[in-house]
Amino acid sequence: MAVLSSAFLTVASCSDWLEPQSINNTDYNTTIKTDEYFAALREWKQTPGLPQVFVWFDNWSGTSPTGANSLTGLPDSVTIASNWASSGADTNKFSLSAAQKADMEYVQKVKGTKVVFTMFSRFVGEGLPYSLFPYWYDENKEYRYKELAPYNYSGMDKAQVEADVRRYAQDLYKACIATGYDGYDMDYEPGYGMGSRESAPMWYNTEMSTWFMDEMSYWFGRSAMDPDRDRGGRPMPERRLLLLIDGAVGTESAASGSVSMPTSWPSYNFDYYVLQTYGVGNQNSLARRVTTIYDDVRNWVRQGLIDREEIIARTIFTENFESYASTGGQFLTQSQYVFKGDFEGLYVDQQIGGCGLYRVGFDYNQNGDGEYYYLRQGITNIYRIFRERGGQGQYDPCAG
Repeated sequence: MAVLSSAFLTVASCSDWLEPQSINNTDYNTTIKTDEYFAALREWKQTPGLPQVFVWFDNWSGTSPTGANSLTGLPDSVTIASNWASSGADTNKFSLSAAQKADMEYVQKVKGTKVVFTMFSRFVGEGLPYSLFPYWYDENKEYRYKELAPYNYSGMDKAQVEADVRRYAQDLYKACIATGYDGYDMDYEPGYGMGSRESAPMWYNTEMSTWFMDEMSYWFGRSAMDPDRDRGGRPMPERRLLLLIDGAVGTESAASGSVSMPTSWPSYNFDYYVLQTYGVGNQNSLARRVTTIYDDVRNWVRQGLIDREEIIARTIFTENFESYASTGGQFLTQSQYVFKGDFEGLYVDQQIGGCGLYRVGFDYNQNGDGEYYYLRQGITNIYRIFRERGGQGQYDPCAG
């Protein structure tokens, strides 16, 4: 059986964790990765409570099965890859090339990797291409809502604004299904210079953003396919789709001039809260970043829709390799994080829900060996800890 760089095989030992990741389905020891190997990999990724390895992928061509330009070239045990593309507003996310489509389909079907798209969603229609959704554009093919949806609805029919917000959420679902993605990652960054109250009303207007998140909950996330839910005439989604949020998550972000998740959002519906813990390695600071999420979701904790341990188990720490690729930043520290302590009156001992990298391609081939350097070590850390804490699955995260 082939040896993975980051996880698993029970016949291997912990010393195998950092063996090179295979390329083109063949290990350096020439052992071919079999159908049984990939079937076990896909099953392992369904392990209950499995921490996630998340990456933002921005230089994607899909034309080669190795390196920083292909999802196939990522380590096998990456669980979620998000197409960041050129920005969180890039409409090309829904106009993939034949090579990109083939690359995505391979990692989804063979490796069991989930592929999502990242979007700002600052105003209604943002990120949706004219070719698929022309009604979000004016006669000049400019977004008709851009700079025309003021924060205070001045001169607008409020009921129509709500209808358009909800239609936008439905269109993101349609675009996701049509393109073949596994979900949506909202890059929610009010206060970081990427939109004013007027140009990014869905970030700053709580009523608009709550309409949006409510509608998204019918199509993405943990509540979308609840068979007992009143869907108000909406059809059931075709399949289960992930819902992630990154950016201004946790009230600590608000302290720096940003706006955190409103408590009116159905935030229990998010699969993962992706924290941009860039450069943060101090244990107290990491603990504070986790616990601040509680302030955003405490209403739902009190209603029994999410508990404190689950908040941590849905939290992913990420490091910025646009800035820290040469040193690894604090990624290896973050990948080993376990919260232990009082959490709003309850003692909690819970491993973090995942670790990841922004602009993961900067980690590739740092040593001239055609491999991901820090990413593979972080993967080793998080799954070693998962195994030591009793994580289950066909694969043994300690080996390979």
